[in-house]
Amino acid sequence: MKGIRIPIFVTTLYLFIYTLTPHLNISHKVTITMFLFSPFLMAWMVLSILIKGEPSTKKFSDGHWYEDVDKVYSKDA
Repeated sequence: MKGIRIPIFVTTLYLFIYTLTPHLNISHKVTITMFLFSPFLMAWMVLSILIKGEPSTKKFSDGHWYEDVDKVYSKDA
């Protein structure tokens, strides 16, 4: 999971700065350039997560709907 922290942090920081550009009176050219560059950062982040991320051991068919919830329903109920 260490290999995916940098892409997530960089892309999130970039998005945060991009959303602040109208409030910081930054040139429209810079904002448009950032907008055009953002899909490449998103692709880098998604590919990093898919390649270096660890898959969950929990299965949907066993009743685990979300990673952070132990069990949503019981087959006995």
